Amino acid sequence: MFSLAMFLGSYLSGLVPLAFTLSETKMRYVTVLGAGLLVGTALAVIVPEGVHALYMSELETNQMQTQHEFHSDHKVVGRHLNQVD
Repeated sequence: MFSLAMFLGSYLSGLVPLAFTLSETKMRYVTVLGAGLLVGTALAVIVPEGVHALYMSELETNQMQTQHEFHSDHKVVGRHLNQVD
């Protein structure tokens, strides 16, 4: 629903200059509306997705490091047990 509202707002603000003859002041308002929708889209959709991707990659990296450390500990213990004999 949110995406549909942003699409309609962007589409309509793009059609206004083509459909009507506007003064320079009113044209600025339409331009500001279009720019606001663009910035709103970035803040509401793109930035949270990017932050989520960063957190997921960091989580995967931490899990891989934990697994690597776990396997490394077994190798160290195995070496020491072999030296005990």
